[in-house]
Formats: sequence, C-alpha cells, structure tokens
Amino acid sequence: MLDEVINNPNLDKYLTTFETGQIIFLEGDDSQDLHILVSGKLDIIKGNKSISEITEIGALFGEMSFLLGTRRTATVKTKSDVKAIRIPKDEITSFLREFPDVAHEITKLLAQRLDETSRILHGLKEFCDQLPDAVILTDRDGKILSWNTSAEKVYGRDEHQMRYKSVEEIYEEPQAYKDFLDEVQARYSVREKILKIRHPEMGARFVSTSTTVLYDGHHNFQGVLSLGRDVTAVQNLERRYQRARNWLLPSFILLALLVTAIFFGYPYFSKGLQAMDIKKQELRNQLAKDYILLKSLLADHLTANNRSRTTQLMKGVFSIQEAATIPYTGLVLLDQDKEVFNAYSIKTNMEATKMVGSSYAGIEFQGSEGSLHRVLTLYRTDKDHPMGYKGIEIAFEMNKDSQFLGWLIFQMDVDLLENVYGLDDEGLKKFEFKES
Repeated sequence: MLDEVINNPNLDKYLTTFETGQIIFLEGDDSQDLHILVSGKLDIIKGNKSISEITEIGALFGEMSFLLGTRRTATVKTKSDVKAIRIPKDEITSFLREFPDVAHEITKLLAQRLDETSRILHGLKEFCDQLPDAVILTDRDGKILSWNTSAEKVYGRDEHQMRYKSVEEIYEEPQAYKDFLDEVQARYSVREKILKIRHPEMGARFVSTSTTVLYDGHHNFQGVLSLGRDVTAVQNLERRYQRARNWLLPSFILLALLVTAIFFGYPYFSKGLQAMDIKKQELRNQLAKDYILLKSLLADHLTANNRSRTTQLMKGVFSIQEAATIPYTGLVLLDQDKEVFNAYSIKTNMEATKMVGSSYAGIEFQGSEGSLHRVLTLYRTDKDHPMGYKGIEIAFEMNKDSQFLGWLIFQMDVDLLENVYGLDDEGLKKFEFKES
C-alpha cells in the first residue's frame, strides 16, 4: 500500500483529521476527492448496510469517483478518530508532479485491484457457465452485458454475437417482454413467467424466466438479472392437455356411455366371464368401464410424474358421478414398485394425500394370475376407527404400449358391497377381467 510514502513531511499540508462517527463522504454525492488513510478505522456503508471496513495504513479510498468522475458509490464513515491525506480533484496534477512516488504507488495499487477484479470476474463467468439455467445480465437500457454457456444453448446465439445488443431481440413478442419487465419492476421479482423466443435453428421455443431488477443504494434502476430454462416440451404437453381437457370435461358423460357401449358391443374383457346375477354383473361392468376410462386418462400423467393432473382427473371421476351410486370411495395410483404416487378419496375422515409415498409392497395382491385385477384385504385406521377397520380394494394393472406402469386401485365401499351386491373379498376374487 502507500504506508511508506505517506510519512513524507511534505504531505502534511494535505493531512485532514476526522472525529469518531464523522461521515467523510456520502453515497450519491458528487465529491471526487481522493483519500489515503494515515491512521484510524473506516466503515464502508452501502445503502443502510455496512459492507466492509478499512483499517490498513496507506489504504486508498474514494478512488472510483475520483477516477471515473461519477457520484460516490458508497458512504465512508469513521469508526475512530481518523487522519487521512485528502487530495482535491482539481489539484491532482500538481500533486502527482510534486510527489511522483505517490503516483507510482497509486498506479501499482490500481493495477493490482484491476488484476484482482479481472480474476474475480473470470471466476464468476466460469461459475455461471456451470449453471444449468441460462443467465443474462442487462443494463438499464436493456443491453446485454453478459450471458453464460447455457444461454447460448437456450437462445441459439453466442455471447459475442449478442453483447450490447437489446435483449428484446431474442423474444418472439418483444411487447410481452416489456410488459413482463414492467411487472418485474413493480414487484421486484417474478417467478416462472413463460416467454416465447425464436431460436435460429429450432424455431419457436418457450423459456421459463425468473427475473430480478437490480438497484443501486439510492433505489435507482441499474439493470436486470434473468434466469431461463427451456420448457418447450412441458409447454407443448400442457397445451395438449388443455385441449384434451377442454374437450374431455364437457364430454365426460358421453365418453363414459360410449365406452360402456363398446364394452358391451365388443367386450374389452371378454374372456372368462362367469355366471353372475344382474347386480354382480353391473358391478363388474362399472369397474371395467371406469378402469378403461381412468387408465386412458391417467397413464401419460403417471409416466410424466404429473401428480396435479392425476389429482384433477381422479376428482373429476367422482364429480361426474356425484348423483350416482359409486361402489368405491377412493382411488390410489401405485408406481412400478407399488409406492403410492397419488391418492384421492371422497371419505371426509380420510386424508388421502397423506398416503403419497407410502408402500403397498407388504400387502398381498390376491387373485387369479390370468386376470388383470387383484383383490387386497387390509386394515386401516382413521379418526373414526382408531383400532382399525377392514378395507377391500381392487387393483388393476396399468399398462401402456405393453409397458407395465403400475397399479390403479379402487378402494371399495365395504358396506355397499355387502348390502347391495352380496359380495366380500372372496367373491371379488372370482371376477375375471381379461383383455381381448
């Protein structure tokens, strides 16, 4: 530092003293004098927060405003009595001519700081390049200052090509980005906003963007930091689902009737039909119909681990049949390892969501090897039955394109089974469901 040269007695005319707690200069003011610490301690304050302190004799401070001719970027306040050499902005030329040793030391110090800053920025760039998300930094005018390797992949352009270009150029709908930025500035940060971009090679893509506005200590807007992820595949899936849902929900009853007609006209479960009375046939047919329908609706979402969609669809089954007598009170989806992926129940005393993550691996799946279904007899507890009650469940295999996905389980209404259908778990094992 400058600790060796500040002892020059000829510098005494520039020596200034400050008392403890005195502010030497304020963040945002336009003073541009340069200071060198002779003795004492200084506190560096950004906004209302202390960010560092200066205690080293010969330390330089206030140099950023001095060199760049800008306002102070931080407040400097004394933590003890302080002596400092103060070099006025308008006397710097004569000062450096009179004290060339000081000029040499200042030049060396600034070079060291530049080297340290360069290494820090290089390390930060390398760190950002390791991030999976696309990182973009823009200035207050929306010009791109930096972006990482992931941004090059997501947006299809390299950093040198886009540096100092307007960030709006990467968006398919620039006005949508401007509206988004206005929202960000009003709320400081906004999460998971989907914006459409135009990739040079892959065409239209969708990017989920999280953006934070950057302010200085006086709350002046300085720029924007954005993180982006390509969610085109998810967005396309979502749109397909929305189209399917918009068509499906109004047509749910019609679809159910259609499946029923197909079931009877060209039986899906045609083999192994046993002699049953009318009520038992009705139960078997309803289970078959609902299984076919639910499997077609849930299979893709089970594969995609989309729990929220499976919840909506399972709830929809009960809502559509609200006025009808349903032989089951809940639905459970198991994955290939018999772990509960999702569950829904209309029983008010049962919190089905608490089942998620639990395992059916220790429960015996009973029934004929030739049938698609298995019968489970188990005992559960709830607030109305702290000692446990007998439950009967029917599990159907979930398959798609000959791939086994897991199990769809119907939690049967035991009282209804006994009083209306005259069935217990043994009777259900005699049912057979086979694909044609």
